[in-house]
Amino acid sequence: MFRKSSRLLAVPIAAAALTLTVAGYQAGAAEPSAPGGAHRSDRAADASAPCLADATTLIGDLDGDSYPDKIVNPGHTGTGMTIQWGAKGGSFGNKVQVKDLLGAKKSETATAAVADFGNDGTLDMVVNVVEPAKGDDPNTARLAEVRPGPLNRTNLRSADARHSDIGDHGEARQLTIARYNDDAYPDLAILNNGGDGQLDRDVRLSKPGGGLADFDYAAFQKYGEAGSLSEPPAMPTDGWKQFYKPCS
Repeated sequence: MFRKSSRLLAVPIAAAALTLTVAGYQAGAAEPSAPGGAHRSDRAADASAPCLADATTLIGDLDGDSYPDKIVNPGHTGTGMTIQWGAKGGSFGNKVQVKDLLGAKKSETATAAVADFGNDGTLDMVVNVVEPAKGDDPNTARLAEVRPGPLNRTNLRSADARHSDIGDHGEARQLTIARYNDDAYPDLAILNNGGDGQLDRDVRLSKPGGGLADFDYAAFQKYGEAGSLSEPPAMPTDGWKQFYKPCS
C-alpha cells in the first residue's frame, strides 16, 4: 500500500497525464489535410481517436466540435453514465447525467451505450428510457433510439437518429458494449426484463457495413443467455477495452 505522501502525488500526476492526452487529441484533430483532400496521417488519426483514460472513462469527441469529451460509465451498466463536455485548452465542463440530458423522469429507467457503431470514426449513442412495469408484463420503452454522432450537447439528439427495437422486446435495464463475433465493430448487450420474472442478456450485433442489426434469434442463441430476477445473466464489462486503446 502506498504511503500517504505517495497517494497525494498520484492525483496531480494523473490529472496532468490526462491534460497531455487531451492536448494530443486536439493536436491530431486540428492537423490539416494534405493537398487534394487526402486523409490525415495515421499518426494524427490515432492521436484524435477515442481512447480510455481508465476502464470506465472514454475520451472522445461526442458532439463534433473537435474537442474531446469525457464519458464516464460506472459499472459498465449505462444507467449512471455522465458526460463532461470538452473545451478549448483541454479542459472539461461540469459533469452532467445522461439521464437528465435525455429528460428521463424519476420513475423511469434511462440507460445508454457509447461506441462507434457506424464504423465511420464518429462516436454514436444508443439510448433507452422506460418506466418499469409494476406487473409481470414489461412496458414498451418511451424512447429507444440509435443516435449516430455528432450529438447535441443540450439533449443528446442526433440528426440521423432512428428507432431501435430494443424498446420493443422488454424493459432494458442495462446497456453495454460487447464484442461477440470477433469482428472490428462494437456490438450491444442488453440486460432485458422480458416479463414473468425473467431477465435475459439480449444482443444486437454490428452489421458489416456499420450500424446495429435488429433482434435475431440465432444471435441470441449463440451469444445471449436467459436468467431470472434472482440470478440474472452476466453482462460484459470489457467492451470498451476491446475497441479503444488506453490514452497515452
